[in-house]
Amino acid sequence: MICIGSELLSGKPNTHIDYFTRRLRTIGLPVSRCTTVSDSLPSLTEAFASALQRADVIISAGGLGPTFDDLTREAVCAATDRGQHFEKKLFDGIRAKFRYARVPMPEENRRQAFVINGADVLDNPHGSAPGQHLKLGGRSVYLMPGPFSEMSPMFESFVLPALRKQHGGKLSHETLSLHFAGLSESAVDEALQPVIKKASAALDFTILGGHGLTHFYATATAPSRAAARRLVAGVRRAMPNSLRSHLYSEGDPTLEAAVGSALRLEGRTLAVAESCTGGLLAARITDIAGSSDYFLGGMVAYSNDLKTFVLGVSPDTLKKHGAVSAPTALEMAEGARRRFRSDYALSVTGIAGPGGGTPKKPVGLVYIGLAGPDGESKVLEIMAHGDRHRIRSQSANAALDLLRKTLQK
Repeated sequence: MICIGSELLSGKPNTHIDYFTRRLRTIGLPVSRCTTVSDSLPSLTEAFASALQRADVIISAGGLGPTFDDLTREAVCAATDRGQHFEKKLFDGIRAKFRYARVPMPEENRRQAFVINGADVLDNPHGSAPGQHLKLGGRSVYLMPGPFSEMSPMFESFVLPALRKQHGGKLSHETLSLHFAGLSESAVDEALQPVIKKASAALDFTILGGHGLTHFYATATAPSRAAARRLVAGVRRAMPNSLRSHLYSEGDPTLEAAVGSALRLEGRTLAVAESCTGGLLAARITDIAGSSDYFLGGMVAYSNDLKTFVLGVSPDTLKKHGAVSAPTALEMAEGARRRFRSDYALSVTGIAGPGGGTPKKPVGLVYIGLAGPDGESKVLEIMAHGDRHRIRSQSANAALDLLRKTLQK
């Protein structure tokens, strides 16, 4: 895998890695290396030339746009000693997309109609950057655009089916995906080590963690799909009881999807009141299609005045305990439940940093409130770690997991 873009080396999260490895695992094709490269022609050329010496399949994302720093086509040409040619039909298709959108096409977009000699074009109905597939003896090079909304449909429609046909062979593959909340990666790993050590050699394991969530994958390779399924089912049965209450999903890795399914199943509604997360919790919930079935709305109450006037937090509570406190979190949740007339309400208040912490209330201290029907209210205190982004993300995950556990009872 080659992920292209200077922004990926300047702090922007690379979400493509997790996506590619998860999807390729389903066909039993392991990723041996992922390289992140800046928008530099010498660096890109070196990355492709090196990959071609060791890999059967090279998948790249990025660098197919129309601007001066989109250099993937040129880099592959240099690494393979090939030229490229202009395809008028492809150019006409790109121009038609701009006409349909009723915006003028910049002359720069003409560059996207150049195809590496010998390559097949991969259609991109979601953007202007066509993909390309180049066969080099027994090797395959797939070039795809960088934006996920363009890359993932191309990968699912063209690349994954081709790889399944080419490299799937006569063996079948089955993957078990287990997703845990509230446990560190090392804790899940420790609990599963006896299972892994006793497992068949036909099973491959991967564990990933971060922001309060841990993802565990077991992939079986067997002569038949039934045999592969039996292998992963054995892993599922052998999972220790200590992990079961932390298991929030099998398959879908998002905690918000699991919570949404539980709310829909129970016919319950949810509202949120946020301070330090600044709307992140509501954004996560509404990332799920159909969340309007159970999510009523949210309030970002950053100031104490809003906490009082909108959510009904007592000024005495704020004066005595402060905005970052268990009593304030509880009153925020109860106020949101009243205001939105929801069955459940979550609140988050804390210190996301990097400043604002004190010895008694350090950066990372977060209180999560939950108000529910029949006076079912509670507060969770956590100490999140890392930078501002990680603290906010951990807080949103902890809030969702608190609701998940409550709904399970």
